[in-house]
Amino acid sequence: MLHDFQSVSTMSVAGEWKTFPSVDVTDVVRLAGVIRRALSGRLGFGPGAVLIAWSQGLAERYAGEGGVVLNLLVIRILLVIDRDLSVHILRQPPSTSTYLPGALKRQAMAFLAPQALTIAHDQEWIQWRAFNEAVLSPGAPHPDRAVFLPRLRAAFEAPCHSLVDLRQRLTVAMLAVVFAGVPGSLSPLVDAGLANDVQRMADLVGQPLRRFLLGPFQGRRRQRIYRALGEAWRASSSHSPAGCLLARAHSAVPTADLAAADLEALLQQLPHWMFTFGGSASLLLGRTVVLLLAQPVLLAQVRAELNAVCGTNGPFTEDQIGRLKLLEACLQETGRLYPPVALTLHHTMVGDVHAGRRLPADTEILQLLGLLQRPLRPSIEASEFQPQRWLEGAGGCPFSNLFLSGARACPGKDLILFVLKTGLAVLLARPQLALPHAVFNGPQWPLCFPDRLIRFAPVS
Repeated sequence: MLHDFQSVSTMSVAGEWKTFPSVDVTDVVRLAGVIRRALSGRLGFGPGAVLIAWSQGLAERYAGEGGVVLNLLVIRILLVIDRDLSVHILRQPPSTSTYLPGALKRQAMAFLAPQALTIAHDQEWIQWRAFNEAVLSPGAPHPDRAVFLPRLRAAFEAPCHSLVDLRQRLTVAMLAVVFAGVPGSLSPLVDAGLANDVQRMADLVGQPLRRFLLGPFQGRRRQRIYRALGEAWRASSSHSPAGCLLARAHSAVPTADLAAADLEALLQQLPHWMFTFGGSASLLLGRTVVLLLAQPVLLAQVRAELNAVCGTNGPFTEDQIGRLKLLEACLQETGRLYPPVALTLHHTMVGDVHAGRRLPADTEILQLLGLLQRPLRPSIEASEFQPQRWLEGAGGCPFSNLFLSGARACPGKDLILFVLKTGLAVLLARPQLALPHAVFNGPQWPLCFPDRLIRFAPVS
């Protein structure tokens, strides 16, 4: 209820708790100042920099409050500014008795896959979470990684000079990982055309205005996607239960046990496996390459690890890829500073209490990962790239939610890290790379990553 957000005194009797403060005129004035700084070029790139800079100012002003309410005309949203509250929300499985995926998130993802794991809750979430875990093998090396490795190496052998190139390479990798076991007769269906359809739909999921304008015209594309996925599923039903994710899915859920409605819901789990490669994974890979090229000393250390573990001819075995700890740390640290998924949204159904504060029922909750994963001080515009924090014995990085955490932790984390480490190892094993811009050469890095500047090429 809206009136539940009104300010009250500190806890006075059992059953009464403090509520979260709301932004006031002072905060609005500060937002105007942030916008002026962005227009002057001092903040970096895009409206995301404005949002993160302003939210960090809110986190400083309301430190200790856990969150602050944003009044956005027709809706009020609780912005989480406390990492403990973030962990508390993510720890709980999505349920009508705890937290659901946010309304905006549900509306967006339903455009492509209304029964996807990312917006499921209660019994459906339990069912599809178990299915995704059986296929993706979280918390352990994927059983098919030895089969994936030569396919991944081949995918990244083609030259890469930009983010577009990386997305193409990761599309090839995706087809190898998700569909490689499908019989060759299906190649006209399961090809780059299907991947392109899924990626274009996924791009609209993350762009509300374009989805509003173009969404009504995407019906044929959506039908084409699920027709191809359905035919691929049926044709691969007798295929070996190893070698690709689709075959693993058959092993996890035998076709004979599936009703038509269950098969439709199962097929809606596949697009997320697909667009992750060309979306967030390509951003994480491209940004990591750029940050390494901007730091010659660290790049030399990463290449030294590659030579020590894999030799001069590049990675040969899945075990060698697993031992590239510094390389993985660089991916994790890039995701901490520049998360490829910028935010996550939740919704309280029945209300909750955390650290003496009440989260009212029917409340939209916003978690900005770029806010929660960075220290407030020193300057919000200057961040330290320290992959060493992720290495064994260094204490880890407890405030990174690159792959979320708790019950909502990404089940594909270990697999996608294996894919990206392989791709990065192949790229960095080549002759010295060049970076044709100097945006990361100064003491202050941009608050949001300038993806349009992801350019690199081997030195001739």
